[in-house]
Amino acid sequence: MDRNTLARIAAVIQSSPVQGWLVIDRDFNVVHANEAYCQLWKLNSEEVIGQYILDLLFKGKKQDERGRYVGPLIETMDTGREISLMEVCVTNNYEANIWCLANTYLLHDAEGRVEYAVGTYLPIDKFKVIERRLDSINLDIIKAFCKAIGVRDAYTKQHSESVAYLMVELAEYMNLSPDEVTKAYLAGIVHDVGKIGVPEKILGKPGRLSDEEFEIIKCHPVKGSEILAEIDGLGTVTNIVRHHHERYDGLGYPEGLMGESIPFLSRMLSICDAFDAMTSKRCYRDPYTTQQALAEIRRCAGLQFDPHISESFIHYMQGQFEQS
Repeated sequence: MDRNTLARIAAVIQSSPVQGWLVIDRDFNVVHANEAYCQLWKLNSEEVIGQYILDLLFKGKKQDERGRYVGPLIETMDTGREISLMEVCVTNNYEANIWCLANTYLLHDAEGRVEYAVGTYLPIDKFKVIERRLDSINLDIIKAFCKAIGVRDAYTKQHSESVAYLMVELAEYMNLSPDEVTKAYLAGIVHDVGKIGVPEKILGKPGRLSDEEFEIIKCHPVKGSEILAEIDGLGTVTNIVRHHHERYDGLGYPEGLMGESIPFLSRMLSICDAFDAMTSKRCYRDPYTTQQALAEIRRCAGLQFDPHISESFIHYMQGQFEQS
């Protein structure tokens, strides 16, 4: 892999303010780690980059006393098996246990040999607290839907969880009630479930969609709300999902609702969804940095986005950025 490609990967990693990203080479040395990953482990980047990951975090061992791999990224590099949406418990340097949702990927050189392994880690402790209050059977049904969509569309793979994370953080920052925080989480997890009805060739198309293809994509909020309406316990979020692509200026879809006629959590979801989309790598463009994405949200406040919620989101994200 050439230096330019590696530099582009590093740019993607650093652009992610929510997920921890870690890249190791075939000798298990850390090549890149973003700030979110370092915060998980309570380490500085200088303490991580260039270090032998097994000595740094796992006492020199690949497996524990039961023969289980000490982490998904270690397993992927050792076995060649990529891992999708695995719940793992990270114990950081302060002995705090943090639950994360992990994905791993392999990167190959020009000859097809494994050169690097990449791991992403999304903190989900707050998810677990919320889920204990919910009907786990119905939630598992929805998660299965979302996972099925992720298999068809690599971008969607962890997008729903990332959006749910932002929704919960923003809801708490805005001092919403516990019930509203729960709805915010659910809406984030299920907001794209309607994409199950979108053809795979459209979901994964590189480049701009045709007008006809975009009309098909635009059906997913309505389709999603119809699916959710049939599942006990999720009726409270059907309207939120249905309207998460409305615009504050009335130019959105599916109904062209305007301003405060759009459900409040739909207006929140619109911002969190757009932010994660902008800061994610797509096959046809590089990701925005956090500051570039926030500048775009500020520019679109009062047009695409609710200005009050936009201001709250920007203040929250800037606070996170300053802490890091």
